[in-house]
Amino acid sequence: MTTPQLTVLLLSVAVLIALVAFVVWFVRSRNRTLSVTQHGISDRELLLRISREPDGFVTADSISRTTELTKNEARIRLQSLSMAGILDQAHNPRLQGHYSLRHHLGEPVMPDLSPEPFLTVEDLVTIFELHGMRPRDQDLIVSTGLPLSLIRREMKYFMGEGVVDMLYYSEGYGKQSQRIYVLKEPYRSQPDTFLHRAHRDDLQLRTILRNDNFIV
Repeated sequence: MTTPQLTVLLLSVAVLIALVAFVVWFVRSRNRTLSVTQHGISDRELLLRISREPDGFVTADSISRTTELTKNEARIRLQSLSMAGILDQAHNPRLQGHYSLRHHLGEPVMPDLSPEPFLTVEDLVTIFELHGMRPRDQDLIVSTGLPLSLIRREMKYFMGEGVVDMLYYSEGYGKQSQRIYVLKEPYRSQPDTFLHRAHRDDLQLRTILRNDNFIV
């Protein structure tokens, strides 16, 4: 291999390493920001806030002016919900992002759930029945008040247990797909059989979420 070829190869490797390092840093920084800023305004409060706007739109600037979040923190929160397919994003001529709910909240129903800092099996059965056995992330956020990151972690557990299936649902070209959760058989036909697993699953979830620093 000639010296110029070796130089190009080394530069390519260096660029690749730098790109990977940037992606790792960005993901960690974003997750850290999402965790910290939940105390400024929860995901549920943010969705309810958007639903109350006269035109249904908010910007990072409007959120930062009326909460404890900085403009950058507000932008990260809004972009995260947009990437989850919960919010739609539009831009004005100055490329300022405006965010709106993809699905109208209507009059949110707050079911009577357990006081646990996570979704118990009984809670999950209640929410599935409340939302026609096919809740979206938005439904779970509004019904529970829990952050999207914790909900996603819990649903990952139930998918691994063969209880829940996740469907990606797109509502048009250019729109971010959103997740719809459905029960798998035999729980789909007989949701009450899910409750027979409650003690074991709740104990497992508490351990997993504590180890992953979602709850204390």
